[in-house]
Amino acid sequence: MGWERKRGKLVELNRLLAGDRTTSYTIHVGAPEALRAIHFVITLDADTELPREAAQRLAATLGHPLNCAEFDAASGRVTAGYTILQPRIDVTPASVESSWFARLFAGDTGLDLYARAVSDVYQDLFAEGIYVGKGIYDPRAFERSLRGRVPENTLLSHDLFEGIHGRAGLVTDVVLLEDYPRAYLVYADRLHRWARGDWQLLPWLRGRVPLDGGNVPNHLSALARWMIVDNLRRTLLAPALLGFLIAAWLWFPGSA
Repeated sequence: MGWERKRGKLVELNRLLAGDRTTSYTIHVGAPEALRAIHFVITLDADTELPREAAQRLAATLGHPLNCAEFDAASGRVTAGYTILQPRIDVTPASVESSWFARLFAGDTGLDLYARAVSDVYQDLFAEGIYVGKGIYDPRAFERSLRGRVPENTLLSHDLFEGIHGRAGLVTDVVLLEDYPRAYLVYADRLHRWARGDWQLLPWLRGRVPLDGGNVPNHLSALARWMIVDNLRRTLLAPALLGFLIAAWLWFPGSA
């Protein structure tokens, strides 16, 4: 399920860049040896805009010696540095004017960095961010961090899972732009897909996790498990508000 949506494309692209000729990329134009010189890959959605010089700044940040991933020889886990960098995401001003729904819910769309500078509690306190699927990654280090850790046909949304194992960093001074959904049903469908993916990570809160038809010890840190719990909490916010309103109308004392 996750393989067909996106993960398989990235896995095979990473293998191709490492020199593997057994991937499903059957047509090659140019010298394939040149692919081995590629050090970084930037992933974007179809509606994501990459502003001028954003790619250069992301590559310079991930290529900095202090940010390069370091692995534990015994466990294979990333102990320092990052394999993924997640930039800040803002809404394109043009998409806000596409519908009344977008105007109401898209919020402020100014591009003044000093007025919109943000921080993230995970990055500030623990030097780790949350990956949401758009950013830059080191394909070789990324593959190494996930090798033997992803159960097949289990994860619909794997961005948080990849960010936890690959150690994602948040780069708030580099901004990417994406369109805001034009209609409520499109917005609701996106939230539903995200919620499904978040709840599929529920087994990784236990002491043992599924892998290759069995269960293996769970080596995720307390911070990684809390990130999963925090995402689950966000998915419960809307139904909790709806339940509170219904209870206020029907059962709570006093005026509704």
